[in-house]
Amino acid sequence: MTVAHVEGLAAKLRGGRILLGGHRGNPDECPENTLASFRSAIDLGVDLIECDVHRSEDGGLPVIHDHMLDRTTDGSGLVRDHTMAELQRFDAGSWKDSRFKGERIPSLDEVLTLAKGQVGVAIEIKNLPLPYAGIEDALVQTVKDAGMIDDVVVISFDHRSIKRIAELEPKILTGVLEAARPVDILRVMDDAEADVFCPHWGSIEPETAAELHAAGKLIGVWTVDDVFSLTWAKALPANAIYTNKPREIRP
Repeated sequence: MTVAHVEGLAAKLRGGRILLGGHRGNPDECPENTLASFRSAIDLGVDLIECDVHRSEDGGLPVIHDHMLDRTTDGSGLVRDHTMAELQRFDAGSWKDSRFKGERIPSLDEVLTLAKGQVGVAIEIKNLPLPYAGIEDALVQTVKDAGMIDDVVVISFDHRSIKRIAELEPKILTGVLEAARPVDILRVMDDAEADVFCPHWGSIEPETAAELHAAGKLIGVWTVDDVFSLTWAKALPANAIYTNKPREIRP
């Protein structure tokens, strides 16, 4: 059992060491957002795995990045127009390499089961531009059922979703995703009741990081895939970095 599980993700993030997150697992070597990708990242020693969650036609929580199936599976059309059983019949591995033929779209509970006792999980709600009614309630219940309340952080570009998660279960760590620096960064955080600011690594500088840290907030930056972005993340310093290349990147 890892320290991340023993002491909880929030404590680990505040522990003084920059945590390493596998962005969609290990997508550099495996088909993103599949159990193979997450297992690979865990084997490489990440502290967290990051996954993306949508809602199926019958209320399931499929783990896939795009709203459309076409890029990463042999299916087509919108994720939301298929039941969970239908989604899990698609091949989500062959597009990357024939070695991964038969990899499926996992459900969030499958990802949490894999991670439990090993690593934390960053769960991104893909609620924009197509909203999913009730996705926050379903996600919170799934996290509770998995016994992972202290081991996840829920993040989204849809800050309304993040506020809803905080209202449903205040014990769950939450974060707002941003591609650029907001004018009033602490107001954005407070409005969403968020614990973590999650910017692109190039849209935050040490002065902003200091402002966030002084307010008791955490910082998780994406996507750190080279020496320059890693050096910048360390200079902030970030509390966590997310990379597509967990074999190469070490904070």
